[in-house]
Amino acid sequence: MPPDFPSLIFTRIPSLKVGIIGDFAVDLYFDYQTQTGEISLETGLGVHWGAQPRASLGAAGNVVQNLLALGIGTVWVMGCVGPDLFGREMRHLFERQDVQTDHLLTVGEDWDTCVYAKPMQGDTEANRIDFGSHNTLSDNDFNYLLDALRQRLPQLDALIINQQFPSPLLTPDRIGPLNELIRQHPTVRFVADLRDSGALLRGVTLKVNTAELARFLNINHPQNPDTDWCVKHGAALTRQTGGPLVITRGEAGMLYLDDKHTHAVAGLSLPGPLDTVGAGDTVVAALTAALGAGASPSQALALANAAAAVTVQKLSQTGTATPEEILNIT
Repeated sequence: MPPDFPSLIFTRIPSLKVGIIGDFAVDLYFDYQTQTGEISLETGLGVHWGAQPRASLGAAGNVVQNLLALGIGTVWVMGCVGPDLFGREMRHLFERQDVQTDHLLTVGEDWDTCVYAKPMQGDTEANRIDFGSHNTLSDNDFNYLLDALRQRLPQLDALIINQQFPSPLLTPDRIGPLNELIRQHPTVRFVADLRDSGALLRGVTLKVNTAELARFLNINHPQNPDTDWCVKHGAALTRQTGGPLVITRGEAGMLYLDDKHTHAVAGLSLPGPLDTVGAGDTVVAALTAALGAGASPSQALALANAAAAVTVQKLSQTGTATPEEILNIT
């Protein structure tokens, strides 16, 4: 961490109250063996073996895990699960970590809890099997969540807005009512990470990678976008959304832009191998925690950059970063 980073920020983080609305999933890892020599008597097909199933929170749930690792005191989740075994597991994973699930809605039998099932063959992930990523949420159920958010916002220091799925909870036509709530609560810190509809939000701190930036602006994405490209087009998106923009650039580091300032932090030199899965979730959580605790944009950027550097070194897992790990990284 930079020598001028105030570690006092970490003492303020436990008092924060943070909400997350969006797409939650269960990450289900298991060891997978295909060459077993066993044949099913019923089908005559080869039998594959699974072992050591292990579940963790994924998608927006991984943001929750990162917030908890940073020491956030109170976390509220606002989203949907199905009436199935994975929905029960998600609730269990949340509740054993004291996450507030009052607004985690169990939808009807036509809704599958989202699961990313990840068969592992040694250190290699085989074809992922997804459940529930193409659910369709009714307007009535969305309005329930919106009402819950309306009631909860006055108690929150920050709200994270998340979209992960091809068929998300926050479809483009639902961004308008969300923008109205954002406008009505100027003291809440809003941080967003939406794969498809981020450019429709107004007045939030929006996290994008360079490919998302190009897609939101409907421009070509160069093979190696440099700093000038990021600043030029990042400024255009900032003017459109009316809020700050954070651009993640992998090994090249990160940028923060608002209507007056640009801050940059270089990527840290790390030994390989690296696993970047979930690094964006770490960035969102760290930014939210730092900004909510009173860090300046440049300090929050440095914290998020260091936190991501911690998690990418944790292989075959959606890793998190603790304050101790962040402060010790060089």
